Amino acid sequence: MGKVIFLMVFSLTENNELIKIVIHGRGGQGAVTASQIIVEAAYLSGNFIDVHAYPSFGAERRGAPIQAYAKLSRTEKIWDRAQIETPDIIIMLDETILNLAITSSLEKNGLFLINSDKNPEYFSKKYNLPKENKIIVADISKLALEKELTMEGIPIVNIGILGLLAKAIPDLHLENIKKIIQKRFPVSVRSKNIELIEEAFKLAKII
Repeated sequence: MGKVIFLMVFSLTENNELIKIVIHGRGGQGAVTASQIIVEAAYLSGNFIDVHAYPSFGAERRGAPIQAYAKLSRTEKIWDRAQIETPDIIIMLDETILNLAITSSLEKNGLFLINSDKNPEYFSKKYNLPKENKIIVADISKLALEKELTMEGIPIVNIGILGLLAKAIPDLHLENIKKIIQKRFPVSVRSKNIELIEEAFKLAKII
């Protein structure tokens, strides 16, 4: 089994002029909200000239597989709002919709983030991910259930998984994401979501 790193990692995308992110989830899991928070955190960082977040095209029925997109540009204005076919970063809110088509779309030197109780090596071997790609995993569902962050009994994971992204891309800054949560969320769940993202940040497993 390969070495699992629990410490902060350098940004694999620090030299990318345009970072393309695809979030995969199911309708009702908050993929679009997550994409909006990502671009707002990127804007607050001061490291990006232009940022965009937008949902996939077509109906977003509750429970149906959907995608949300985010683009972060360091140097130029973003004009293209088409679907992202080859992302630099894939974020999986729901492991049950993962397939080879999704993993094979990831760019070389990309980041693969997933909510799962499995180890990163499992995904590396099952989907034959290149060694150049980094895999980051944490059981966000378990953390959300422990904090009673659920909707109709289903754990809310779209915020917690951003802790993995902040660990992989220091440019976004965990503190910026926490500020956005403070602003966006009602008092009743604000502190729980901040605790969730902090714990996910600490527990992320990386290879």
